[in-house]
Amino acid sequence: MPPANPIWAHFNKLGHVAGVQQAHAQCKYCNYEVNAAVKKCIAHFKTCPKASITALQGFFGPDFQPNTIQRNNSRLSTEQNNITTAVTRPILQSQTSINNFVDRISSAEQDECELLFAQAIYQCGLFLSLSELEPIKILFQKLRPCFKLPSRKTLSTTLLDKVYDSTKNEVNNLINSANYICLISDGWSNMMQEHWTNYLITTPRPVFFSAHQTGEIKQTGENIAADLDEVISKIDHSKLSAIITDNASSMKKAWKLLAIKYPKVVFLGCVAHSLNLLIGDIMKLPWADRTMKNGKKIVKYFKSHQVPAAILKRYQLSNYDRRISLKLPVKTRWGSSAICLNSLQVNQLAIELTITELSRNQTVRIEDDIKSIVLDDEFWEDVDNLLKVLNELVIGISMFESDTPSLSKVLDWYHNQLESPVYVFDVAGNNIKNIIEKRWERIYHPVMEVAHLLDPSFHGRHLTSDSMNKISLFIQKYYSDNAVIIWTQILNYKEKNRVFANKLAWETAGKIDPVTWWCGNFSDSAPELTQVAKKVLSIPTSSAASERNWSAFAYIHDKKRNQLNADRVLKLVYIYSNYKLQTPRETPEWKVFTNELDKNTSLNRGNIDNETQVLEESEESEDSDYEDEHLLNSSSESEEDNFNDSENDDSDVSC
Repeated sequence: MPPANPIWAHFNKLGHVAGVQQAHAQCKYCNYEVNAAVKKCIAHFKTCPKASITALQGFFGPDFQPNTIQRNNSRLSTEQNNITTAVTRPILQSQTSINNFVDRISSAEQDECELLFAQAIYQCGLFLSLSELEPIKILFQKLRPCFKLPSRKTLSTTLLDKVYDSTKNEVNNLINSANYICLISDGWSNMMQEHWTNYLITTPRPVFFSAHQTGEIKQTGENIAADLDEVISKIDHSKLSAIITDNASSMKKAWKLLAIKYPKVVFLGCVAHSLNLLIGDIMKLPWADRTMKNGKKIVKYFKSHQVPAAILKRYQLSNYDRRISLKLPVKTRWGSSAICLNSLQVNQLAIELTITELSRNQTVRIEDDIKSIVLDDEFWEDVDNLLKVLNELVIGISMFESDTPSLSKVLDWYHNQLESPVYVFDVAGNNIKNIIEKRWERIYHPVMEVAHLLDPSFHGRHLTSDSMNKISLFIQKYYSDNAVIIWTQILNYKEKNRVFANKLAWETAGKIDPVTWWCGNFSDSAPELTQVAKKVLSIPTSSAASERNWSAFAYIHDKKRNQLNADRVLKLVYIYSNYKLQTPRETPEWKVFTNELDKNTSLNRGNIDNETQVLEESEESEDSDYEDEHLLNSSSESEEDNFNDSENDDSDVSC
């Protein structure tokens, strides 16, 4: 027997393979099998892709340098060889490297990918049939060949239930972790005339809690109260601060019924809704009504006549470098009257030039009343005055429709209106102030004065002795257990005495969130009043979040998906809405609304925003006095309006 060759230090002898006469040997580095011949083993070892340089130079000499190309080719050969030997030779201990080239997916990973794909569809409100689109199939085949897209049925059943349950757990955890919560509700009818009622809970950030179809049940005060009571039973009502709805008479009746069972809960109407109705009251004044009617005549004229519209566009491009669309108001939103008038005001020059040119054009007929309105300076002066008034009110609407609690600002806004110089022109100013005071009687609730007092940035600067008496009665009613302690702390707070004499604390007032201010400064020294402040200052001023939720319903359950059943619609909207509500953003509708109104300054500046002024005009019939309402129509009783505007979030503060 010949002496052992040094090559065998790098190979294991396997012996004979069944059906093969020649014995085999296995490389210790890459597990490659060769005939157990010294020359064969040396040839492989020389190009072994996994053998170290030290091992190679120890065998071939210190000057040996492996050939990279040969080692790479040997690697491929090794992997191909291991494919065939993996089955017949179970003694191999290491995993073959073929896994580096073949896409494999475990059952757990498949489930995880399916869930992520489903979440993307639900959170974006995409069609459930997305996975059946051929481009999507090809895309995922190229990205991850082994991943099998879930079917439409799976997306609408199993996966939908999983994501819904997961989202519901997150929402419940958020509600349970909140110090205080509020309940918001609103009603709506979809395109199939099915009436729904929804319920959102603020933490203070709003989350979509539930919704149901009312069916044949009439929305009376008793039935509304019963539905609200059922929702309250599913949450910790000891943390419930307030219930906010619209201002319908049936809602107010429901408040009275629920107040008997929940005497510590505050019931409020939507402030933003009331301000919309206030604008409606003002628009009934003769001069405002005349101005609005004349303005709509001009807008309708250009929307229904091709040649004048084309000439107007030419003058817009030459004077403004862009097209600025004329807008009709939305029938159920009085605040949209400001957008209509603003679109006229910023287009005044182009409109006057167009009408002047048309007056000299013998081929195009221009109506005499349109010509007289446009060339009347008094009309444009009325537009300017009315816009000043509406701008003041729209600023209030935009502030109170926010999801950020702003109850402390309501009283301040009201007093600012009474002192505003906008309402001083002629006799109409007095009429407007009277209308504001009359509407305020419906808006007012003592909790607004409490919030105004406990917000350190205001510190009750608009409060009177009568206001303090009302606050005292409020504390006795809603905080009877600690009324004496709380009232004592309120008096010290108002006068900045005792623990409230902290100068540094007052220097930060108005610079930080009021709830944070209370928690950071007085949670230990005045815990009772701090809890009152946290509770009151977390109350929202409107049901706008609830009404915005109907936009999600209309988006999910649209004309192309009108066959979705109610349960599936509810789950899809639940996932979509709560994902959106937890993602701070500005809706496109709100950007249009606020940009066109230029809420930070007077509307009569004629400032033209680059983004909002290139909007496409809606198709209007010649007889239409209003813009098509692209958002939603509310079905609530008496004086119902809808709001689809900004979504600002405010995080809860714990102390």
